Amino acid sequence: MSSNKPGKVEWYFETEGTVQSSPTVVDGIVYVGSWDNRLYAIDAATGYREWSFKTDSGVRSSPTVVEGTVYVGSGDNYLYAVDEREGEWWSFETDGKVISSPTVVDGTVYVGSGDNHLYAVDEGMGTKQWAFETDDLVNSSPTVANGTVYVGSYDGYFYAVDAGMGTKQWAFKTYGKIYSSPTVVNGTAYVGSNDDHLYAVDAKMGTEQWAFETGNRILSSPTVVNGTVYVGSTDDQLYAVDAETGLGRWSFDLSGSVISSPTVVDGTVYVGSNDGHLYALDAQTGAGQWRVNLGDSFVKSGPVVVDGTLYVGSSDNNVYAIGIEGTGSSEGSRVSLGTLNHHHRRLQLQTNDTEIFDSDSGSVSGSTTSGDNYCSTCGTNLSGYGDQNPNYCPDCGEKIDVNGTTDTEIFDP
Repeated sequence: MSSNKPGKVEWYFETEGTVQSSPTVVDGIVYVGSWDNRLYAIDAATGYREWSFKTDSGVRSSPTVVEGTVYVGSGDNYLYAVDEREGEWWSFETDGKVISSPTVVDGTVYVGSGDNHLYAVDEGMGTKQWAFETDDLVNSSPTVANGTVYVGSYDGYFYAVDAGMGTKQWAFKTYGKIYSSPTVVNGTAYVGSNDDHLYAVDAKMGTEQWAFETGNRILSSPTVVNGTVYVGSTDDQLYAVDAETGLGRWSFDLSGSVISSPTVVDGTVYVGSNDGHLYALDAQTGAGQWRVNLGDSFVKSGPVVVDGTLYVGSSDNNVYAIGIEGTGSSEGSRVSLGTLNHHHRRLQLQTNDTEIFDSDSGSVSGSTTSGDNYCSTCGTNLSGYGDQNPNYCPDCGEKIDVNGTTDTEIFDP
């Protein structure tokens, strides 16, 4: 579907609330939650809604999809299993908001809750298998590797819990709340903390291997690709850290807090920033490639890329599909472990303005318009209306949301 023009918005889908949930893409469908209390299923190629499922509170949790069933948490305290054909299959009630994103492994759904517990729930029946209690909220999303569940808690501890029994294997102490979701690679577990550090912990023993200090809290969740850990911080930086030594390789200033969790595709890192942009950076050097403005809003959602198209949510209430170069898909540890997000009308924006940036100064050195805008429903050219560009297509009546217009800035190396 991608036009292979980097940063070109292929389509956007408008919800009625902030989209902080990270999209999951399976079999041509984008699954994502919104603060408007709904879980959405959107056609990945067209941006048209396939269906939506209503809960009683905002859906910040990122969905997990297994064999046609979507698992997602809600602020109404429930974990839901939703069949894409028949609707709700089962719901599991906790005593706190379920902001944590579920992970499904070997017939069990693992998820955290604001009632201070990590839960294991039967995938088919929705019944509790066990509950592990911490001393504060569990908004971190669990990762399962080699029969162990890894998860952080607001009590400042990073836990390893036996996946079958729910018993504690070890607890690693940090000095801040843990919202970040862990990832595990080659016997090492990586997680961020509100004490400003990214930690590498021996996955079996729970002992510290190294700690990398940033300038502020880490709410972003790390991913590991080719021996490098990528993670954002609320000090406005995206960091690349050597996975074995903990030494920083590079950092890039994104001009806003980085709560979004990065993804890597074919040597490029993609991540959102609270400055309202989605960034593309060279994974090896950290050099800026381009960025696209997503409605002058916060981009806390973690992007995912499938077959050359990037999907991400924004606080302007939209889910975006953005073209990138090539036909690659997200890779790395979070994808392989199925944590947070993974992959296996609306006005479709045909073109957008491209600004050329000097990577040293950040100033605009030129601006070009790549073409005309068209109504995606009937194909009417909207550019000819000039200052009288309508709010609705004059031919078919489709609503045109001007807030969906985005600018792509290319960094000049």
